[in-house]
This record gives sequence, C-alpha cells and structure tokens, in this order.
Amino acid sequence: MATATDADDQPSVEIRPGISRPDWSVLTSPQACRALAGRFAARSGLLDRWAIKLEPDADRVWRATLQLYADLGQAPTRADIVAASRIAVGDVGSLLDSLRSHDLIDLDAAGEIKLAYPFTQASTAHRIHVGDNTLNALCAIDALGVAAMLQTDIAISSSCHRCGGVVQVATTAKGRALKSVVPVDAVVWYDFAYDGSAATSCCPAITFFCSVEHRCLWLEAQMPKRSGIELTMDEALQVGRAIFGPVLMLNGSS
Repeated sequence: MATATDADDQPSVEIRPGISRPDWSVLTSPQACRALAGRFAARSGLLDRWAIKLEPDADRVWRATLQLYADLGQAPTRADIVAASRIAVGDVGSLLDSLRSHDLIDLDAAGEIKLAYPFTQASTAHRIHVGDNTLNALCAIDALGVAAMLQTDIAISSSCHRCGGVVQVATTAKGRALKSVVPVDAVVWYDFAYDGSAATSCCPAITFFCSVEHRCLWLEAQMPKRSGIELTMDEALQVGRAIFGPVLMLNGSS
C-alpha cells in the first residue's frame, strides 16, 4: 500500500519481535502523519515511557488485560488476569505496577484496573459497541483504534464536544475503513498535551466535533490556547489504527 510517510524515518518502539508501535505503514494521509509526528514532538517523555521494552510476562499481562476488557465489557479483576495469563497471583501485582509506569494502564486505590488504554471504567462521551458489550473509551482516537486492535468492527456513539449533538461512527473491514459517519462532516481534534498521564492531560480534549465550525468555535474559546491538529474522520481512523492496531499482535498477526 502506498503511504504518505517513510516509516523507517519515524519514531516507533518495537513492542514484540517484528511488531512496532505506532504502525506508520497504515498512514496514507499527510495530515495523519503530521498528527502522529506532532504527538511525539509535543508530548515530551511519551515515547521514552513506551520505549522501555516490556518483559515477556508484563507483555502477557497487558495483552490479557485488554482482551479480557473487551470480552467482559468491563475491567478484568486480578483473578481474571491470573486465569487468562497463567501468571502466578503473587507476580501479577508487580507486573501491573510496571504497566502503570509505562502509562499503559492505571489502577484504583485497591490495586484493580480502572483503565487500560483504550478502555476506561469512567463514564465518558465515547461509547464503543463491540459485539454484545458496550465500553467507554478514553478519547476519540482510542475509540477509533479499538476495531483494529481487536480485529473486529465496532460502532461508536459519542457527542460533539461543542454542542453535545450526537456523533456516530461505524467501521468496516475489521477497523481498516469507515462504514458510516453521522454527521458526515464530523471531525476530530487531536490534542498534543501530555503531563505523564494521557488520561488526565490530552484525552479529555481528544474529541469529536459535529463540524469544522464547532471545532473552531471550541478551540477559539480555550484558555490557555491548546496545541493540536484537526483530523477528518478517515485521518483520525488512520491514527487510531497506527497506535492500537499493533497492541495485540503476535508474530505479525493478531
């Protein structure tokens, strides 16, 4: 597939042998390339946190956590993770702490999962319908990346961050393309803020808008001014695929 960027020249992290994140090869839009490049340039330390390669057991716990989240429709318990990963219960706690240090998950006061990007237990504007389950996504890009991560099509119900109007998106081809977008002119604002936790910095501002006009009106009202980039829905889907598509892959396949 022709791409808009040379993936070899772009920042990425090998998360497993032969599998790098983000996957620049799925980007065909120059604007999507600028969005990802801007993400790493503006979010000091983000790539550094990703770049510390996970130990095999931590990686297994990460993958088990995300797959269980999707299968259960909610955050898995430690017992769920132990059963799925076959890692001793005494080791799971330290492995979850390791994942937290990479800003891949977060834990509540009891040490249980409260979010694992792209999913969260918190109620958000972004609802993802996966099979019979409905889950909350942390942001618009996270929601759009779920289909590619799970290799299945999804439907997203969200709202315009300016007016509250309904925004709906559905994917096809296992998350590689858009099936429908309502309203057809809906866009995504991809915010570059980062303070060590995406969930508390950029995610609340990575949102859907029903139109370019409403995105402009919202952005003009922000104080202090925000740094980021506007994406069409197709461009935003590409970014979501690049970030989340590789997460559950093993040896080049899901």
